[in-house]
Amino acid sequence: MNKYLLKSRLTLILFALSIVGCVNLKSVGDFSASSIESIKNFEQIDYSFLQHCLDRCAEEAIRLYEIKRAQECSCALYEEADSVAQVFYNTIGGYFEGLGLLSQNELTNYSSEALIGALTTQEVGPLQIDERTASAFSSLSNTLLRASTDFYRRKKLAKYIEEANEPIQVLLEKFEVIVSTNLKGELRFKRERLYAYYMDMKMSRTVVSEYEKGQATADYYQALGEIKRKEMELAVFGKSLAEIAKGHQVLYENRNELSVKSLQNLAKGYSSNIKGLISEFKKLNH
Repeated sequence: MNKYLLKSRLTLILFALSIVGCVNLKSVGDFSASSIESIKNFEQIDYSFLQHCLDRCAEEAIRLYEIKRAQECSCALYEEADSVAQVFYNTIGGYFEGLGLLSQNELTNYSSEALIGALTTQEVGPLQIDERTASAFSSLSNTLLRASTDFYRRKKLAKYIEEANEPIQVLLEKFEVIVSTNLKGELRFKRERLYAYYMDMKMSRTVVSEYEKGQATADYYQALGEIKRKEMELAVFGKSLAEIAKGHQVLYENRNELSVKSLQNLAKGYSSNIKGLISEFKKLNH
């Protein structure tokens, strides 16, 4: 009887420990899911390097009153810059997809399709990829490929996080720069061109009636408001990338204690912050 009770108690203890581990690993999965949802907002950003190039070309044609059958714009480098940004998006999203699946012991469902594309040391229009970034991409790509081909299970979650932390931090940081500095910088140029255009119109006295003056002023502030909305959209997305990086750093620092209650609370905190930024982005995007 005593042996039976002892065995039953041990079974209950082991079951309870497994439940605790699952709950806490669920917090890792929730963090991954929030990160993926936030990263996917990149697809909703209402601006791109190519759009900047086309806008600049159109604005110049309008300023000069040029009427052509088609725009004559040289935007190949800007298209390539968008392709580079897409590689960041695919790779970072692919990593967090793998993290979420691994935390649920479902990595056999993982696909390495996120690795389409490549990053090399290069200068592409407004973007510059340095050796540190290219090396981080290569390192993370290798981790993702191993995860998709090797027999990865939950017990390797700590290893997955450890191997990926340094390169994912570099890629998140660079992706934030691309969005919050490079792409947002193009919007600042657009803002300055807009101001110069309407000031030229005002100084040339081509707007004569009070109605035309009022209409031109209204058009200017409407266009300016749209630019500001896009700037805020880029800023919020950049903040979300920074928050994801902080959350992953916490996972890395606690990688050998992923089932600890305190880590569960920390992971939930970062998930909550990311979800708040997702909500803020959606309000700007609609």
